[in-house]
Amino acid sequence: MKPYVSRYGLDLDLAIKNSRATLKFVVGHHGIKTASHHGVTQELIDQPLPVLEDNKVDLYINGHDHCLQHIGTDGETQFLTSGGGSKAWRGDVQPWDSKELKLYYDGQGFISLHVTRSQVNFVYYDVFGNVLHQSSLSKRSLFL
Repeated sequence: MKPYVSRYGLDLDLAIKNSRATLKFVVGHHGIKTASHHGVTQELIDQPLPVLEDNKVDLYINGHDHCLQHIGTDGETQFLTSGGGSKAWRGDVQPWDSKELKLYYDGQGFISLHVTRSQVNFVYYDVFGNVLHQSSLSKRSLFL
């Protein structure tokens, strides 16, 4: 039996299923997987995460945590946090599997995404424009 899914989860599931996009992104305020000060929110693990996994969502992008993070395993949803606008440098990082935690930067900065029909490149920068981390994800487009 599947866990309870809220109306939000049903709407999200339907929207993703109806999308014809090759790459699927979901944007939210709170982080689902996060090594930051706020930590993991169990309600988000229980409800939207199974919807993202079932629909093979490529990226979940959030703010809220005052840091820059990239958490993910190849072939699974990548979790990108770009909340490095204030309250930085707390030195408050939760333990996380180093195979999943690709970047954790406690300072200020931002992320840039370059998106095409079948590829996304994302680059994290500090406030001075120095590259902290970069990665990409590609899928074969059915509409090429």
